[in-house]
Amino acid sequence: MSDRPAGEQTTDAEETPRGWWAGRGELVVAALLIVLALALVYGNLTMNVVGEGGLLGPQGFGWLVAAICVAVAATLTVGAFRKPEDERRVAAAEAKDTNWGAMLSAFAGLLAFTALLEFLGWLIAATLLFGMVATALGNRRVAWNLLVGFILAGVIQIVFGGVLGLALPAGLLDRW
Repeated sequence: MSDRPAGEQTTDAEETPRGWWAGRGELVVAALLIVLALALVYGNLTMNVVGEGGLLGPQGFGWLVAAICVAVAATLTVGAFRKPEDERRVAAAEAKDTNWGAMLSAFAGLLAFTALLEFLGWLIAATLLFGMVATALGNRRVAWNLLVGFILAGVIQIVFGGVLGLALPAGLLDRW
């Protein structure tokens, strides 16, 4: 039974569960960022580097991304624990409206990118990743998404190859 008088309306925020996790979904993201940071640190520590490498060597970007992951995870965690009870209830109510199809499509694009990067190469895999994520997030102009993804992937390829002197995987393009 409810404590409310008969006929009184309740809001979605008032009907949401009030458990410890309610409205603290950002803690899941923070945990995933910590796992990613640990994987990057492990990769940097076990990487075979020829020569000194320097600040912008092959390990520099990994350390930078790991530090950013830890900083964002810490910020999310502090924010989750400082969030007042009423804001947490509203956030839990809004979580019911999550577009899980879009999230899963974007995640599938990321998994496909990771699995196919060596085979397809950077240019093709990054183009497909951008196209899939942009489409999953609501842009239905698939050809446009792929064109923009191709341009961005090409610019990144040029920057890594020309400016940093690092070769991204060529994949299928290397076989022609």
